[in-house]
Amino acid sequence: MTFQLLDILACPVCRGAVESSSGHELTCVSCGRVSPVTAEFTDMVREAGKPDPAAPTTAQKLMESAAFVRLYETVMRPFFARLFAGFGSGVPSYQQEFAVYHQWLKLDESRTGTWLDLSCGAGYFTDELAGAVPDATVVGLDISVAMLKKAVQETAGRTNVELVRGDVRGLPFRDGVFDGVSNPGSLHLYADPEAAYREVFRLLKPGGVYTASTFAINDYPSSRLGVKLTGIRRTDLRTLPEHLAKAGFTQYRLRKFGSAFIFAVTKP
Repeated sequence: MTFQLLDILACPVCRGAVESSSGHELTCVSCGRVSPVTAEFTDMVREAGKPDPAAPTTAQKLMESAAFVRLYETVMRPFFARLFAGFGSGVPSYQQEFAVYHQWLKLDESRTGTWLDLSCGAGYFTDELAGAVPDATVVGLDISVAMLKKAVQETAGRTNVELVRGDVRGLPFRDGVFDGVSNPGSLHLYADPEAAYREVFRLLKPGGVYTASTFAINDYPSSRLGVKLTGIRRTDLRTLPEHLAKAGFTQYRLRKFGSAFIFAVTKP
């Protein structure tokens, strides 16, 4: 684990600073919470002596399935994206999606700094981001152990990647430490997206950009079925700008791909 990662981490409970208490643990200097460190990732969800929190929805339970994760990028994500957006709705390819992130995060202008791939999943976008800013540090965060293990494989050879297990409801980082945050294809899994907006705002440096993709409410039968089967939450595009503004963001922009969409906002 690099010094830089330790320097930006914070206790997910009290937001106190953390320090390395051994080669395999981090300890909060304020409340004493202990977080394990493995060769693969730093675990800021698990607490020594306590069980993991249970995944609350079908969609989130799938993210812990080794079989699901193994096929996630090639089969599962493309299929479920079309299901949630509605079959017949235009869904961007991975390359098209990352091109939007690349543009809105201004990666051509930003070769250094610290970047967060929030809910990084199997690591495709973490790897792309790390390749775009090779002199920067890219942190991939997810709550799924199975996804993080796949992300380790996906980002193998990237010396500028750090992987962290964390919960979006209490992100384990200090205030104002990231130059930009990408959040691809995950908002529909969150129980409280507005709380996530506030957390991302807290983590960004002034002028930092937050960009994310998810699915809008629509009338496609397949999309309604997907919601019923998995428990995902679609976004009301009419109220999204207001919710982001309440979190403190400005400069809202939107790109739609049928019922799938990508947005970006800036921390003043």
